[in-house]
Amino acid sequence: MAKVELACDAQCDLGESPVWDDATGTVYFVDINGKTIHAFVPATGAHNTITLDQAVATIVPTSRPGTILAALEREVVEVDVAAGTTGRVLATTPEAHGVEGLRFNDGKVSPQGSLLVGRMHTKWRQGKRGRLYRLDPGSSEFGEVLSPEEVYLPNGMAWDEAKGVVYFADSGTETVVEYQADAQGIPRRGDDGRLLARTVCRLPSEHKYVPDGLTIDNAGNLWIALGESSTIVCIDSQTGKELQRVTLPVKRPTACTFGGEQLEHLYVTTRVETGADASPNHGGLFRVTIPGVKGVAAAYKYPL
Repeated sequence: MAKVELACDAQCDLGESPVWDDATGTVYFVDINGKTIHAFVPATGAHNTITLDQAVATIVPTSRPGTILAALEREVVEVDVAAGTTGRVLATTPEAHGVEGLRFNDGKVSPQGSLLVGRMHTKWRQGKRGRLYRLDPGSSEFGEVLSPEEVYLPNGMAWDEAKGVVYFADSGTETVVEYQADAQGIPRRGDDGRLLARTVCRLPSEHKYVPDGLTIDNAGNLWIALGESSTIVCIDSQTGKELQRVTLPVKRPTACTFGGEQLEHLYVTTRVETGADASPNHGGLFRVTIPGVKGVAAAYKYPL
């Protein structure tokens, strides 16, 4: 029996990218369309925001206390949380990869410290495809991991260190894929240049309930937010079978992450709803507690 409660009435237009910073006991998340970074401290209820001048798609903690990284439309930049300001630009996507209609989407740091981040096209439903990039510590250039021919709409990701794999959701193909990971935790290829991958599951819905953000628990199962569905599903990463389904009091969940001192809570971001039947607290951050279920590790940090 899952307990579902509103953690923070953030009123996001497009809430995304929740991440738990164990060093500060903070859940960071973003409102992409609101160009806002949110910082929520469950222990105190403190809720602060940082407004930027661009859409902010994802944030990750770093090894430097008080500094996070934010992926904007084309750039990954440092953000001073206390000052609420952006600083150094770490890397910018090549103009040859496109500018109009493109922005970063979901991203996370691998256990080895590399940033894996997707870039999507806002007209993805019309067939426009994205890319997946890597940014290694100390580098000022993105490396292409998946080309537009290999990824449609890059989204959630999670690592299983014991298996040496990274799981990846492609919302455009409605699939979750397991990739063999290289020494930096990045999807790798065989000698023939082909990706070493297998499909964990496909969740076909004609793009009505697409797999969005995801995370992994300490049993190796995947928890996936299904957009527009009011649900979070737990998938067996080996068989692809659904193990559990949690119904939320809102229609449009977007992403999830484990947080709390023992990683015992699943924090879920949501997006705005419109019309007379809009759910109460849509766009809020929700907390789900499921007996016996915990996260496998706090968020990995990008080394600065």
